[in-house]
Order: sequence, then structure tokens, then C-alpha cells
Amino acid sequence: MRCENMIRAIIPWLVLPLIGGCEQPQYLSADTPDKLPVLQGTSNARDAVSGYTSHPRATVRSEVIALAVADTFSPYERAQIARAVDKWNVVLNGFVRFEIIADETAAKSNPNELWVFNAKQGSHAGPSNALAVVKSHPAISGGVIDIYVRRIGRRDLGGVVLHELGHALGLGHDNSGLMAEKYHPSRQRCVDKKTVEAVATQRGLPLAQFNWCEDG
Repeated sequence: MRCENMIRAIIPWLVLPLIGGCEQPQYLSADTPDKLPVLQGTSNARDAVSGYTSHPRATVRSEVIALAVADTFSPYERAQIARAVDKWNVVLNGFVRFEIIADETAAKSNPNELWVFNAKQGSHAGPSNALAVVKSHPAISGGVIDIYVRRIGRRDLGGVVLHELGHALGLGHDNSGLMAEKYHPSRQRCVDKKTVEAVATQRGLPLAQFNWCEDG
């Protein structure tokens, strides 16, 4: 996606002057063959966050990160995105909150703090094994997250979204854990403590008040 188009996807009603170019896209690439079991059904919110610690919730006012999900995702895919959002919100425990909102709501409330999820069906620019890519611009607090849904196949879409939401929080790739550059089902299944430590350190917040996957 060209940088100008990315900005229009986030703020279609506002013309912004381009300040430099887009920041380097970050791809999550496949590392395993597409031979994983098919997910059946969707999890409710409680099931989606099982296996996580339960520390006292922060009493501060939450930093809200707005998310818009394109209607090109199927209902099942949207449920998987919501599952990933639920997990991160349990992890962030009140310090930060992801909130899925309608595009028109975003236009009126937080036009400069929005991440847009797009479903990409066919082959597009970037590595042929890319499952998703996050694109941001230095002039905007937010960006576009393209999910290559056909390439994901039998892999866990929710796990891919967990990784991409880490980028929305400002995390880069790591050599292991959720933010590893190569997808693997055992890495992307939950938000591990190492990833949470990176979020807490980045924001200068107490790790003990966050949550993480206990078996991660």
C-alpha cells in the first residue's frame, strides 16, 4: 500500500501533508507448513483469556488505542480478532485498552490514534510467505494492519492478530516469544511474560500490575 493510501485509509476525510515516507513495514512470515488443525467455533471472552495471571487491576485512567476492523472480514474472522483484543486487554490490565470502534465513531473521536485492520484475500506486495504486515507513518499515531487471510489458512488468525497488536503498542520483532518475526503456533498462542516486560519497560510501568500467559 502506498503511503498516501495508507493515510487515507486511516483518515479518509482529512488531507495531511506527508512528512517523510512511511516507516519500514514489519511483516510476520510463515515458518511452518499449512498443516495445522482447523479452529472450530469461537471462544467467549472468558475462554479467550484463560491461562493468564490475575494481578490487581490498575486504577489509573486507561490509554485507549482505537481499532477499526474492515467489514471484508468474515464474522468468524472478526470473532478471532475480538478474541485477541480481549487477551491483550487482560494483559494490559487497565493501563492501556484496545477498543474496537466503528469508522464513523473514530472520525469524530480519535482521528489521529487509529489502527485499521484490513483483510487481504489475494497475493500482494511483500514476501510471498507473509501472513500480515503493519504499516505506520511518522506523521500519524496509528497505522494500517493488513492480514493476508488466505495465506493464514489453518493457522490461528487470533494468534497472528496478537502479534500485530504488539506492533500497535510500539513493539518491534524479537528473536522469540509472541513478537518473533516468524510465525509458529507455540509462539503466537498467547502474550508471554517477555513481551509484557517489553511493554512495561517501554511505558515505564510496573510489570507486577500487568498479566501474562503463565505457560508462555
